[in-house]
Amino acid sequence: MDKKRVEDYHYLIVGGTTKAATTSLFSYLADHPATCAATYKETRFFLSTDYPLPSKYRYQGDVEEYDSLFPDSDEKQLRVESTPDYLYCDKARERIAASLPHTKLVFSLREPISRLISWYRFGKQIGKLPQTLSFDAYVELLFAPAEQEEQYLQTLQQGCYTIYLEPYFNQFGPERIYILFYEELAAQPSNIMADLCDFAGIDANFYNDYAFKVTNRSENMRNSELHRKYRDFRFRLRQWTHNKPIIHTPLRTIRKTIEPLYLRLNTQPNQKIQISEETQHRLIDYYKPDAHALSELIGKPLPWKPLEKSDS
Repeated sequence: MDKKRVEDYHYLIVGGTTKAATTSLFSYLADHPATCAATYKETRFFLSTDYPLPSKYRYQGDVEEYDSLFPDSDEKQLRVESTPDYLYCDKARERIAASLPHTKLVFSLREPISRLISWYRFGKQIGKLPQTLSFDAYVELLFAPAEQEEQYLQTLQQGCYTIYLEPYFNQFGPERIYILFYEELAAQPSNIMADLCDFAGIDANFYNDYAFKVTNRSENMRNSELHRKYRDFRFRLRQWTHNKPIIHTPLRTIRKTIEPLYLRLNTQPNQKIQISEETQHRLIDYYKPDAHALSELIGKPLPWKPLEKSDS
């Protein structure tokens, strides 16, 4: 029997906006016995070569390299990977459609103002934003009429989900796309995962007694430069070991033990984000048209009140 090629397998690809629990969602799916998860979250394989995020692999015309990201998969397992930024990359959409015909897509979304606040916290956490930069000043920076290439300067428009989702719906069809909301996953994870399992075609009973843990929170770091170096080291180590299970697996176990201790030492309580009424109203007005368009696109009301402020 001929060996299966990459395009012969079935995939569940998680995309969506950043700071919308895609890391937790990937972890939940990776634990399911009917799935084989990529050796690390955010492979970024199908992103454009000039997309402003680093990765070990990028599609260069030969999709078979993608197979190296699932070294432990058997032929019956559903292959799972998660790269949120696929949502924002036209080339990724086209490459996935052309290369992986047996693919379903999950997009995790979040109320855009609370997402922007979370990204603001995250930008400070990883040292992309100055600690002294206020949220109002950050929003003013995002509204500035300039060509913004860095990811942390694209966060305003990236909360307008419809303009990114509509091409996916047109290319894949609504039957191959599952829209998930951060707010619902946080409030009722077992219900959402059961529904997602039905969409993916795997047994939902696995999550009946599952312990849903939140990962990759936006934290307020005591030393953001130390955290930036830690994240960079972790990223490089994962790239080197992901296809070396004899090294990768024990390191992953060690990280799960050590990282909570490190975070306790290098985090401090989050301060409430101060937002002026002017900035709040400006953001509400900016996102309101897309909220209506998104509701129409997915055919149901959104699970958040009409773009109210949150300081999550």
